[in-house]
Amino acid sequence: MDALYTATVEVRGGRGGQAIEAGGAPLLTLDFPLELGGRGAGTNPEQLLAAAFGASFGSALDFEARQIGCVLEPLRVTAIVSLGHGDDGSYAIAVELHCHLAFLPRETAERLLHAAREACPCCRMVRGNVELAIVLAGAEEL
Repeated sequence: MDALYTATVEVRGGRGGQAIEAGGAPLLTLDFPLELGGRGAGTNPEQLLAAAFGASFGSALDFEARQIGCVLEPLRVTAIVSLGHGDDGSYAIAVELHCHLAFLPRETAERLLHAAREACPCCRMVRGNVELAIVLAGAEEL
């Protein structure tokens, strides 16, 4: 792979620590969510994954729309990441991406969602490993 960009982050203290930029500057304070016994005072890995997925899929969706001369305004993707247990009892992740495209004809929206799923680096990264649902959502649904 020819890297276009590389991010380097050091995490000190796991879920209850800090994410530090390569230059040593604090980036994020991390904390367990309340549901997992934490204080909920920082960002958790599931929130980070949801932000990454939403941004990555949204960018892929926008790119695919521009390829067919379509403008996605407003572009909204709600990413939902769940942590649970898989069939074997180990931790597992599930991702839902709710794409708000009610302003487009359904056939166009579905075509864009399929193309974006193929192009999105996060979708490609988890293919076959993570339960991923992509939902065409109207603004009233969420």
